[in-house]
Amino acid sequence: MDMWTAGEGCKVVGCAGSDDKVKYLKDIGFDEVFNYKTAGSLEEGLKKAAPEGYDCFFDNVGGEFCSTAMFQMREFGRIAVCGAISLYNDTEPQKGPYFLFPMIQKQLRMEGFIVWRWNDRRLEALTQLMNWVKEGKLKYREHVTQGFENMPEAFMGMLKGQNTGKAVVKI
Repeated sequence: MDMWTAGEGCKVVGCAGSDDKVKYLKDIGFDEVFNYKTAGSLEEGLKKAAPEGYDCFFDNVGGEFCSTAMFQMREFGRIAVCGAISLYNDTEPQKGPYFLFPMIQKQLRMEGFIVWRWNDRRLEALTQLMNWVKEGKLKYREHVTQGFENMPEAFMGMLKGQNTGKAVVKI
């Protein structure tokens, strides 16, 4: 969640797969949140949350979600792609829908995002993030599983969406 963007005058929209997670996102400052499992459709949820469309989209899901969101982007919008969890277990590559037309028509910019690209600025980032945590501008939650022997269960739970926040195994 880019909670600090709200402080910069941005409207922050999120989605989650349970009502508890929706409540959590609202509690930490999201402007609009919807449950993608109970919304009439993904497109409907995105349009209701921001009828004017989106300038920025941070994607870590990929697949159908990314394709649907692409059609909600505003002209000159920017998309940062840091993951594609919906595709990780596919045994065959997904086909369509294809979003090249909105990329061209709306002149969108899409770029992969891997954190170690900015490793030379790691200390600067950690310092800023810790300041935001101390100031209450950045909130987080950890889902802690006890014991190394429970790591496979914790990992599978994370993939199934059973955690809220960062999944951590304490050994």
